[in-house]
Amino acid sequence: MKKALFLLTAFTFLTANASLAAKGEPSKKGQAFAVYYVDVQKVLNESNKGKQARSILESKVAQANEKIKQMEEEIKKLKEELKNPVLSKQAKAEKETELQQKIRDLQRFKQDTQLEIMNLEKQYTMEILKEVDKLIKKYREQNNIPMIVELRGAGIIAADPKYDLTDEIIELYNKQAGQ
Repeated sequence: MKKALFLLTAFTFLTANASLAAKGEPSKKGQAFAVYYVDVQKVLNESNKGKQARSILESKVAQANEKIKQMEEEIKKLKEELKNPVLSKQAKAEKETELQQKIRDLQRFKQDTQLEIMNLEKQYTMEILKEVDKLIKKYREQNNIPMIVELRGAGIIAADPKYDLTDEIIELYNKQAGQ
């Protein structure tokens, strides 16, 4: 019974505070409660470090695509050579073995490259997220903000843009990264 009474009291207290916060009325500390938010995906995409990481990844993808194209050309050339009717059985068998090896090499290269690029992307993303997380926590403390949430992770459907800190965080992160 005491537990139920405690839960009812806690629930009443929380809902009363939530309704005051929703109306923008001051809480006990004399401040209106507001939830600020940051679009971390936008920070990843638009910050200088995020753009740099994306550029590096795109360069690696372009290099890999060039090598894949080269390997595919070699395979195509071998297939054409196999169509030559004057090839001896032994030469044809050697070409078929070489063709199968090149196909396996191509498949392995594609898999290895895809894995390498995914790992690099994850590494860059985690590094940026760790730095941005520290920056947001410091920003929250310095500006006495009660709560900052991630726009997408918090399930926000609609919010007042005046509580959006994304552009400020991008600007601060670019300055911090430039040091």
